Amino acid sequence: MLKKKWIRNLAVAVCLLIIFLGLAVNTVQPRENLTWIEKGLRIAASPFQYGFKGINDSVSGFFSYFTEKEALQQENDALKKEVNQLHSQLTQMDEINMENIRLKELLNYKDAMQGQYNLQLAEIIAENNNNLQHTITLNKGSNDGVVTGMTVMNHSGLIGRISAVMPESSEVMLLPDRESAVGARVWSTREVIGVVEGDGTDSSSLQMVHLPHDADIYVGDDIVTSGLDHVFPGGIHIGEVTAIEYSPNGLTKTAYLKPYVTFSRLEEVFILMNSGGGASN
Repeated sequence: MLKKKWIRNLAVAVCLLIIFLGLAVNTVQPRENLTWIEKGLRIAASPFQYGFKGINDSVSGFFSYFTEKEALQQENDALKKEVNQLHSQLTQMDEINMENIRLKELLNYKDAMQGQYNLQLAEIIAENNNNLQHTITLNKGSNDGVVTGMTVMNHSGLIGRISAVMPESSEVMLLPDRESAVGARVWSTREVIGVVEGDGTDSSSLQMVHLPHDADIYVGDDIVTSGLDHVFPGGIHIGEVTAIEYSPNGLTKTAYLKPYVTFSRLEEVFILMNSGGGASN
């Protein structure tokens, strides 16, 4: 009996709640004249209205949070992409600017040397720098009039000589190669004849050997080609003396040079077309 009574009371309460809510909804419509019953129902329904409004605001805020978060994430991704694109464009502009400066220096040097050298601009298409060999490959070959033995240089100084030629390309033996050697002298005095060579291990260092112990050569001297080897023309800058070392017996000494050319950053070079001419390795 108690169970049936409890069910009946619950059913009545639910029915009353439905009726009450229906009346509450009806009374919340804008009206100027309200009966005392409607006023009472509106007062009684107001807590429920605020409760429903709070729940609705919470649910809306919950879903709005995820919607806004997704929108912010998309905006963030778009901004990152734009930053990367701008960074790439700046890098390309820097590379183009550096290339323009480099080519301008080369062309200015070519114009200045026009009466002395017949220079042909060539681009490096491959390189082989290791402890055994220091060579580069150029995009000019026999079809362009290149022959073995021709001098290769740039506006900074001597680079090496053509060691092999193909129809559309050629190979250059760089100064740091252990097989490379060039007759040299001190620029300021035109004296102190020696041979500059590489040891095949470091492209940033050369050595001038076979110097008498009393040779008039000092740290800071500018070393240039002598032209006496009949391979390289005279007067091409090679490097600056950074140290001098005497042999154990004291009869000779060696001058160590820092080359003017940065061999690790070569991109374009000049082939001296009025030099060489089939000189052997």
